[in-house]
Amino acid sequence: MRKVIAHSLVLFLVLTAFAVAPVLTSSVDAVSAATTWVEGTPTTTTAPTTTTPTSTTAPVAGGDVYVVVSGDTMYKIATKYKLTLDQLLAMNPQVTNRNMIYVGQKIYVSAAKAGGTLAAATELYHGFGFVSNYRVRGAQKDNLNFTTASVLFDQNGRIVDLTWDVMEVTYGLFPGWLDPEADQATKDAFVAAIDNVWETKREEGYAYDMTHLISKGVADNASKKEWFEQLDYFELFFKGMTVAEVEAWFNKYTDVNGRPYKMAYPDKLTDADKAITVTFTPEEQKMLVDVTTSATMSLEDPHSLFITALKEAYAAKELVK
Repeated sequence: MRKVIAHSLVLFLVLTAFAVAPVLTSSVDAVSAATTWVEGTPTTTTAPTTTTPTSTTAPVAGGDVYVVVSGDTMYKIATKYKLTLDQLLAMNPQVTNRNMIYVGQKIYVSAAKAGGTLAAATELYHGFGFVSNYRVRGAQKDNLNFTTASVLFDQNGRIVDLTWDVMEVTYGLFPGWLDPEADQATKDAFVAAIDNVWETKREEGYAYDMTHLISKGVADNASKKEWFEQLDYFELFFKGMTVAEVEAWFNKYTDVNGRPYKMAYPDKLTDADKAITVTFTPEEQKMLVDVTTSATMSLEDPHSLFITALKEAYAAKELVK
């Protein structure tokens, strides 16, 4: 991944140069994303006014029962029991919103209830989204971010597999390169360093230190999860959804900074957050507790444009032959 991103970007980055502060982000439809971000001025999104319907319909009688645990999605449960998502939903009419189940909820998973035939996806599509944005922080702290989304979709547009990543390019990655007087040895050393120093945030792993465990000796972020661990959770959470469903979830359940409302940490909710989350159903609130126990990072902010990259991947999808 490092070689693919770094080698393909080096010429582009040198030509654009940081002093120019380029605006590179692609246009966005329903999700508003600024092309040049200035620290302290996040993009706001308006939550839909629609509410999640409730139902008193009982589950289909009989069959094996699965009890939802933290991290589950309907897609994940369907996969676990070798069912399609549609089969699982058909057996559980009490689930009126496939994207909202909660810990302790009972889900019927009997394959017999689906007729014993497990229909597989007849077609798969792959899409790759690549979105860039320049983050203005001042002095030598500006950075250029490249968010990628590699996604497999089924024939109904549902996410089968999803991998997000970010390459953050800082001034520190260009020692001597932008100096017109730099000698060839300095430039050669820069090129050689790309493979050894340039890493995506996923490749950095724990060294990225979002938790501050390395720098401070103790994890002091809310979830105590590292960057890639939180992103892993989101990738799994959104499996089985369409891009439109992911975007609708994002618009309704994240704050002005693109972070899911921190229902697992009530003391971190602002007054504005509380005014919105109090309107959520108990099921919605439980869902957000479950989510923010594992992931609180933003899905669309100056650091990374995950939702935009996902939409780009869907727009660019091609049939896998």
